[in-house]
Amino acid sequence: MKIAFYYDSSFDWNDSDLEIKGVGGSQLSLIRISREFAKRHHVTIFNSTSREGLYNGVQYRHYRSFKIEEYWDVFISFRCAIPSPDVRASCKIHWCIDPGDNTVERDLPYIDKIITISPFHTKMIRNIFHIDSNKIHEARLAIDPDEYKESLEKIQNQLIYCSAPERGLQHVPAIYSLIKQQVPDATLVITMDYSLWGFEPGIDEFRGLFKGLDGVNYLGNIPREQLIKQQKASMLHIYPCDGPYEMFCLASMECQAAGTPTVATSQGALSTTVQDGETGLLIHSLPDYDSRFYQSFADTVVRLLNDPVTWQKMSSKARSRAFAQFSYRDLVSELENRFAVWSSSFTL
Repeated sequence: MKIAFYYDSSFDWNDSDLEIKGVGGSQLSLIRISREFAKRHHVTIFNSTSREGLYNGVQYRHYRSFKIEEYWDVFISFRCAIPSPDVRASCKIHWCIDPGDNTVERDLPYIDKIITISPFHTKMIRNIFHIDSNKIHEARLAIDPDEYKESLEKIQNQLIYCSAPERGLQHVPAIYSLIKQQVPDATLVITMDYSLWGFEPGIDEFRGLFKGLDGVNYLGNIPREQLIKQQKASMLHIYPCDGPYEMFCLASMECQAAGTPTVATSQGALSTTVQDGETGLLIHSLPDYDSRFYQSFADTVVRLLNDPVTWQKMSSKARSRAFAQFSYRDLVSELENRFAVWSSSFTL
């Protein structure tokens, strides 16, 4: 099949940035998915790259080079509107990643299928745009098992935060301080900044929140190999997400693949990405209306750190579930079968 992904964001990136420069979760997912598809199909990504060429079997072209007369078996608008109603493809798909993606509504008259990435995401898209369930295919995001197959020794009582800063990092200093009162040797690693999306790092304000706190290593954007090492070495992934931002939460699934259970709120898709009591623990409240939120979150973390038997069960379950249900190879294999059916069912 000839498969095209069209992604017209202004961020200049391509395949080579994954291991070296770092990219955001959606770019990472597209890179991994396209690499897997390229093992058996002709795959082109149209995006804002200034480095056109063939990378790991995937052809990268600037989106302005797209030609309406080109034909595709499957054409996928990824996080953006389809470039033209006249795109020539047997199957036209809108792959939705974000909550309330307004380009879905613009694409509805021209596309055959919409891909969502979690039950929560599906429900949100259906409720906002009143879309028939037959037009939606619920997929997921995934991990590369090869990155996580080798384990590292855990650093006792090390915690990690590796999600977008504005989605809950402001609550971590208060929680961490309460954890330190009960677990004095607890440490915290913080990764990710806005350079992953092509902006200035923009984390000085967040970094300042941790001033004077002992044991905090604010790393920001780090190479992927180093990030994976920190995910593997940490005991728990903590994520006091304070709103319905997460349509999947790839950071949590990566940590679970590393044998690092997640402690988070139950916001958004976190209630399905994390199996409460099995692969992590969820807090069913929010700081805006629960005066004991910080203490409850801290106590949950401490309880798990002080219970090695339960922690080990969760670590093992999180790792096995991530490998068994959330690998890129399985995801692409499923989509490959769907694409074959859809491209033969729909007409130009």
